[in-house]
Amino acid sequence: MTSLLRELLSHSKFWTLIPIFLIVALESSAFLGLLFPGEAVALAAGALVSAGAFPFWWALGAVAGGAALGDVGGYALGRWKGEALLARWAFARRHYERHRRQLESYFARWGAATVLVGRFLAIGRAFAPFTAGLCEMSARRFLPMAVIAGAFWGAAVVGLGYLVGAQWRSMGTWLSSLGAGIFILFAFTAGAVILWRWMVRRQDQLKDAWRRHIAERFGLELEPLIVFIRARFSPTGYLGLHLTVGLIALGALAWLFGGVVQDIFAQDPLVRVDRMVALLVARHHTPALDSALAAPIFLGGAWPLAAVVALTAAVLAYAGEKALALAALPIMGSAYGLGRALREFFTLVAPAAPASELVHGFHGFPSVAMVTATAAYGFAGYAVAIHGRRWRWQTLGAVAALYLVLLIGLGELYQGRLLSALIGGFAAGGCWLAICLTGLLTWLKLRAATSR
Repeated sequence: MTSLLRELLSHSKFWTLIPIFLIVALESSAFLGLLFPGEAVALAAGALVSAGAFPFWWALGAVAGGAALGDVGGYALGRWKGEALLARWAFARRHYERHRRQLESYFARWGAATVLVGRFLAIGRAFAPFTAGLCEMSARRFLPMAVIAGAFWGAAVVGLGYLVGAQWRSMGTWLSSLGAGIFILFAFTAGAVILWRWMVRRQDQLKDAWRRHIAERFGLELEPLIVFIRARFSPTGYLGLHLTVGLIALGALAWLFGGVVQDIFAQDPLVRVDRMVALLVARHHTPALDSALAAPIFLGGAWPLAAVVALTAAVLAYAGEKALALAALPIMGSAYGLGRALREFFTLVAPAAPASELVHGFHGFPSVAMVTATAAYGFAGYAVAIHGRRWRWQTLGAVAALYLVLLIGLGELYQGRLLSALIGGFAAGGCWLAICLTGLLTWLKLRAATSR
């Protein structure tokens, strides 16, 4: 395929636009995007424009037209022959029937955005138009978006090919890495939204499952034990829900932190996962990803974190939670101090492995930025959760805080931090936040109980 493309694109005349148009159209058609390198061909078209083979608008018309036509072909195939094609593969048919309503609901709401974003991702060009047709997205919504997406994508890729000229082959690899990074960020964000919506829709089921697993599985039919458990999960008592949940979170996060320390100390498989992830990230460094991930890196900086905590403290003070408001900045500052102290301590700890078998030690462990970000955004998420009047806003606070912390971790990972250092920082920051909130809330409730 590569040699054929080189032969076709070596002729710098008008007729070269025909194979460019066809290859881009085939790449955009259903399932063929994995076989035809339309992105590389579009870059080559831009390079030929820079060599004076034909005008820029001719190349743009061929690429954008091929992209739009390919999307329409994939849409038509999915709309009229999609179910017949899926019927040939039992696995695909079974999963489509299981998730059909969710897919149709998704494309009814987000179909236009999916077509636009999918145009810039290889897997999106291959499957998004077909799936839109399969889910019966209206043609009046799909066709304009397909033309707009093709025009934007064509202008971007042909223009890039024009700028880099003869370097279009290396730029094809660069765009593939960029597409992979965009896909990961998109999937990451979509996963957080899906988790939140799933929790919102299943409020009653989650509560029933909680009661079932507590009340039935562990045999809590004895009245004294039931009274005791209810008191532990009551939000009114000072030894109630806050203390119980705080101790559970503290135990789980402390176990996670200890597990990471043990794996590094014993050079267990986690350190090899660290190395694999670091090599994978290093291979996909690009200037565009540097710019894209500057945002989460910025969100993990000292001033943005201080601003988030100060804003949270102001909102809490306005809501009458003066004790929590006063504790906000000290919690963040002490989390930063804890992270620095832990890092200094672990610089003195050496793994129990000979030098020939050492993958890495405790250098940079834990991530101080991750410790501080977990405490700061966790505190903000907690404030939203306890003051949200509806389950929707309560779960949004928790999921949004987790999403921002993990996004900051992704930025730290891209900067070269080890995965184990990020997990350790998350666990340490979560432990410290659980200790501070649990202690403060228990003390406040105890004081309220004794003052009656």
